[in-house]
Amino acid sequence: MATGESGLPHDTIEAFARGLYYVAAVDGIEPREEDLLRNLLRETDSPLSFDDLGSRDFGPTDVAVALETSFLRRVFIRAAVAMVKADGRFTDGERRALGEIADAFNMNNAEFGDLEQEAARVQL
Repeated sequence: MATGESGLPHDTIEAFARGLYYVAAVDGIEPREEDLLRNLLRETDSPLSFDDLGSRDFGPTDVAVALETSFLRRVFIRAAVAMVKADGRFTDGERRALGEIADAFNMNNAEFGDLEQEAARVQL
């Protein structure tokens, strides 16, 4: 299994990147969100480019299948909330997309709410 510079398998990095792209693209990717996604790909030594991220359908079920552990799922939710809030807005569409992913992760509302609050305090 190929791994990136981060030590994470490329398929895990791809799931993070495509999942984050899915959430950000719901209402149009803002420049700050694009910068964060490009940095993720570069810093993890991903073979994907930013343009690759939207090249195929990838949704909540795909993220859930790829990120099997509760640890990776919690990290993903925190990263997604922090990313979409980085532009100063957290739209209804982004919140719905994150809720769909949380549902695919079988995450209850209280757990999702806790992760959302934790991530909201992160400055990217």
